[in-house]
Amino acid sequence: MSGDPIRVVALKASTGGLAAAKRPLARLRARLTVAKSAALFLLPLPLLVVILAALTAGDTARLGLAAGALACFWAAGVLVWHSLGREMRYVLGDQISLDRIPRKLLSAVLTAGGAAAAALTAGHGVIGATTFALIGGVGHCCFYGFDMKARRVIVTPVDGLDVATITEQLEGAHLRLRRIDAASRTITVPEFRTRLARIIAVGEGILAEIARDPRNATRARRFLNLFLDSTDRITQEYARTHSGVRGPLEERFRKLLIDMEHTFSEQHRKLLESDAVSLDIEMEVLNARLKQEGVGAKLERQL
Repeated sequence: MSGDPIRVVALKASTGGLAAAKRPLARLRARLTVAKSAALFLLPLPLLVVILAALTAGDTARLGLAAGALACFWAAGVLVWHSLGREMRYVLGDQISLDRIPRKLLSAVLTAGGAAAAALTAGHGVIGATTFALIGGVGHCCFYGFDMKARRVIVTPVDGLDVATITEQLEGAHLRLRRIDAASRTITVPEFRTRLARIIAVGEGILAEIARDPRNATRARRFLNLFLDSTDRITQEYARTHSGVRGPLEERFRKLLIDMEHTFSEQHRKLLESDAVSLDIEMEVLNARLKQEGVGAKLERQL
């Protein structure tokens, strides 16, 4: 990894307040982006007039073409509306992952089909209909873009290591970080959101370091299999049931976040320094803190 990790984390933490301040604007922009799908519902409305005229004249061929074109456009609108909505929730952190259905691509195909059918309805020949289909499909892709792809985890190949298994572990870890981020957005205590943002930033740095050198996966197994999962679970429960509660539980959650933030930072530093012994010691320290006076267990029971 390049750059001082402590400076990177500090920079991300310092921009956390600005990001939070811009979040309502980001949500507004995202909703306006989703509203672009209305074009596929509104622009083809003149086809309704063509359908009524064809019904009146008893022109079944023209009626079928116009109705088919309208159905294609509106079906494309539904698909792109769902696609933009899912992407909006993913970008804002309200949705953890993206599905694999290429809704925008399917929508572009339907738009092209609708444009071709509309051209045939207007009396154009096959060449004209094909031209309109190409224009419609390309215009759709330019206006709505292509389907968003989730970030791929690329692990550096190393002889003797099961890269596929490590990749799967890192993908699961990224998913947990996204869940933590989504849960933190619902917590009303600014301090907790800031601490969680720093924990997430450090966690992403750790995962990037493991991807760069997958030999670190063995040394970071406790982080991947225990502490990241515990942070995810406890944050989810706190956000779901006690995000606005003041009192002893809040103080215990604060201390737990402080311990986790410290240990995550130490985990990252030890990975960069290749200090496996010290790393295990830090893991044991946090494990002892979680068990001290039953703080972790008490927190989970009260959550």
